[in-house]
Amino acid sequence: MSLKLLQMKSDESGNVAVLFSLMMLPIVGGVGLAVDHARAHRLQTQLQIVADAATSAGLSEYRQTGDVNKGQQRLLKYIDDGLEKDGMIRAREENGNGANAGDARVVYVDGSVIDPATSSVRPVLRTSIGTPFMSLLGTEELEVEVYTKGAVASNSESGTKDLEVSLMLDVSGSMDWNDAAGNRKMDSMKDAAKDFLDIIMPQDLAVDNRRVGIVPFSERVNVGSYAATATGFAPTIQVQTGTNTTYGLSTSSFSWMSLSNCGNRVRQATQFASYSSSQARSYCQTNFQRSGTSYRTPALVETGSTPIMSPRFLRTCVTERQGTERYTDVAPASGQYVGVHSPGSSTTTQYSSSQNNCSLPEIKTLTTDKEMLKTHIQNFGTYNGTAGHVGTAWSYYMLSPEWNRFWSEGHLDVAEYNDTNVIKAAVLMTDGQYNSNWANISSSDQAIGICNEMKAKGIIVYTIGFDMSTDNNDPARQTLISCASPGKYYFPYNGEALREAFEEIGDSLVTIVTRSTDDDTVLISE
Repeated sequence: MSLKLLQMKSDESGNVAVLFSLMMLPIVGGVGLAVDHARAHRLQTQLQIVADAATSAGLSEYRQTGDVNKGQQRLLKYIDDGLEKDGMIRAREENGNGANAGDARVVYVDGSVIDPATSSVRPVLRTSIGTPFMSLLGTEELEVEVYTKGAVASNSESGTKDLEVSLMLDVSGSMDWNDAAGNRKMDSMKDAAKDFLDIIMPQDLAVDNRRVGIVPFSERVNVGSYAATATGFAPTIQVQTGTNTTYGLSTSSFSWMSLSNCGNRVRQATQFASYSSSQARSYCQTNFQRSGTSYRTPALVETGSTPIMSPRFLRTCVTERQGTERYTDVAPASGQYVGVHSPGSSTTTQYSSSQNNCSLPEIKTLTTDKEMLKTHIQNFGTYNGTAGHVGTAWSYYMLSPEWNRFWSEGHLDVAEYNDTNVIKAAVLMTDGQYNSNWANISSSDQAIGICNEMKAKGIIVYTIGFDMSTDNNDPARQTLISCASPGKYYFPYNGEALREAFEEIGDSLVTIVTRSTDDDTVLISE
């Protein structure tokens, strides 16, 4: 009996041990889970401190300089320094995304580019942390991600930002065709562009601080009276178109002529060219020897010649700038002029006998005169060729403070790039592949190079590809996607969609410019 009881007691002891072990598993697991999460939370806090400091530093640099690139560089520098203090490193190309980071934790950074449209940035820092306890339950690591959204503060209750917009419009021959809906593309473009002007320049605008310039283009751009300063060529030259020869009467050679013929001979001499017939015959009777009805008449001889000069006027349609400054906005000067009408041709080829020697509509520099701009657009015709890179370049020049001295006296200066109270935007509209260029570099590649320069200076670039191929690999689409600021490209397929695209761009710009700004930077919680 006692043995059995002892055996039963022994069995009971085993049950308690099993139950105790089972009870301890969730306790240990819970403690481990808490430890792993605590480590992840501590890492998240470290990253958040880095993100907040970097965001403030980057926006401060942008606010002071107006340079998107400098702002991003300072933001990333703060991230790098902050991570290094905590034994971490940012993933980037030069260390193979962390492959050579050694034991340092690799942190990936996205969204570090400042958006000039909203003066804001939202960097995201993400990494992972191992889980020694949770790995027992199948979770090897935890993802840790933080972000900070910051912006230049907008605390003013009144007033708006200034707006400077260059509007590039395609007037190439294909704009005379019909779109997918059967409407003439040029007519649709005119309506949409005029609606765009009404949106961003309403009649009841309290402050006259929104200016728009127009850049029509086809195979060239007509810069009108600015052609000479832009190309470095004289506005006019003199060209010999003939010769003026003078004649006189010989003093050694004579022949006998009737009075009528003698008079005609006299009038052939330059000094007597204004004589009437009777005056010339009278001259013969008075000055020449007579024999019967004949007069001893001098022969006609050449006494000299002078060239006939006529003015020629510089052609006002220009081509792309070539050389090292092809993509920049430096003002025209020796070694950095824009292209003349026909690069590589003779000097006289660049001139015409007519002052109105470019059939394309002229550019219109930044102005608040909306009705003038609308009338100008309404009068557009269509022409050959699609040199989109030339139109893109002049859209850039129109917004560049570097060109303030170039424009005629009385033209209101455009703002500096670092003026955070001014929004600069270029709207580039075309219906086809850029195909007209004089340099060895394609029109599309040149356009992309110029667009990249604009975006680096803080100019918002919108692109519109009207009635283009729907193939995403289409070269024309790719050019406009590459040119545009992130997400700011449109591919309307008919006139109604084109109006909607212009309307969306106009509404976007109006939203931006109504945000006033002071000299502070704030972090924004979402």
